[in-house]
Amino acid sequence: MAAEVVTHAVVEMLVNLADQLDAPLAALCEGMPFDAHALRHRTSELKWDLVVELLDRLEARAGAERIVGLCATIQDVSPTGRGILRHFVSARLLMRFVCTVMGPTMYPMYDASWTEGELPDGAVEGHLRLALKPGFRSCPLIFRMHGPAMAAVPCFIGHPLLAWREETSGRHGDYWYRL
Repeated sequence: MAAEVVTHAVVEMLVNLADQLDAPLAALCEGMPFDAHALRHRTSELKWDLVVELLDRLEARAGAERIVGLCATIQDVSPTGRGILRHFVSARLLMRFVCTVMGPTMYPMYDASWTEGELPDGAVEGHLRLALKPGFRSCPLIFRMHGPAMAAVPCFIGHPLLAWREETSGRHGDYWYRL
C-alpha cells in the first residue's frame, strides 16, 4: 500500500533527531531492511511500521522527553521545511498550510483536520486533529512529538513558539494552538 510510505522529509527529520541525540544510525538500523547510509541519503522508501520501529529504538536510547523536547526546535531538525516554509509571513496562514496541505502529504497514514475559532479574549485558536487510519501501527511517541513540533512551526518565519495544549493517545492527537 503506497499510503504507508512516509515522505523523504519525515526521514530527514528522523535522521536529524538521531544526530542531535547522538544516536548512531548504524545501531538504530541494525536488523532493518536498509542500512544507515540508505536512511541518511533517503535511497529507499520508509514505511510507517519502520518509522515506528525507529522511533521505538530512538526512544529506548534517548528517552521520550528528550525527543519531544527537540521537536520544539523543528526548524533546526527540518532543513526541507525551512526551505519551503520561510516564504510565509503570517503564522496563521503558515499553520493552516502545514496542517491542511503539508502534514497530510508527509503523513498519508493520518486522517487530519484543521479548524479555527475565536476565543473569548478575541484571539484565534487553531485545532489540529490527527488520527491513524485503520490498519496502521500505533505510535504514542509520534503523537506526543506533534504538539511541540507544530507549536514551533511559526519559528520558521521568526515568530515565537505558540502556546498549545494537547490530548494524545497511541492512535490520535488533538492539539489546540493559540494563533
